[in-house]
Amino acid sequence: MGHFTSDSQVLSDVRKIVCDLDYVPRDPQELCNRLLTTCYMGSENSSVETKSRAGALAKQIGSYHTNICIDVAVSAVLGIFTSISGLVPKFASRGGSARESLALQNIQARLRMVLAYLFAQLMLWVRNRSGGLLVLGSSNVDEALRGYMTKYDCSSADINPIGGISKTDLKSFLGYARTRLITS
Repeated sequence: MGHFTSDSQVLSDVRKIVCDLDYVPRDPQELCNRLLTTCYMGSENSSVETKSRAGALAKQIGSYHTNICIDVAVSAVLGIFTSISGLVPKFASRGGSARESLALQNIQARLRMVLAYLFAQLMLWVRNRSGGLLVLGSSNVDEALRGYMTKYDCSSADINPIGGISKTDLKSFLGYARTRLITS
């Protein structure tokens, strides 16, 4: 026999999570706004399309969304490196070596992880709410098995919902969910 949770238990749990004993969600988007903070962390190398997609997804689910340009942080870290070495690394597309390009990509990825944890600790404070947030990761098993990942980037998180799933299986599941589980 399965265990079924009552609606009152679910509401009680939601109230504990949002730290408001009188809270009643008006709709799924309003609940997501209370539960989820999403953040697009773009750089001068990011496309307008990815920023647009992130904003559209945040709007669809109702999350509290921010856009951050990480260029200042990247410049600060590179400034430290340059002050010690006297060298300025460049992306391969701008005349740098493959080593320089990879290092620059990894700095951006790792700074995003640091910023994700900073925002997870402080965004509820910014919104005058108690509690803290968990960081969700987005790495997948293919990246881990192939070693094609940056340590301490999206592979570092409190929860990684797709960490044990291959990209192929995830795409198949999303296609199935779109046609079979989502009702209009």
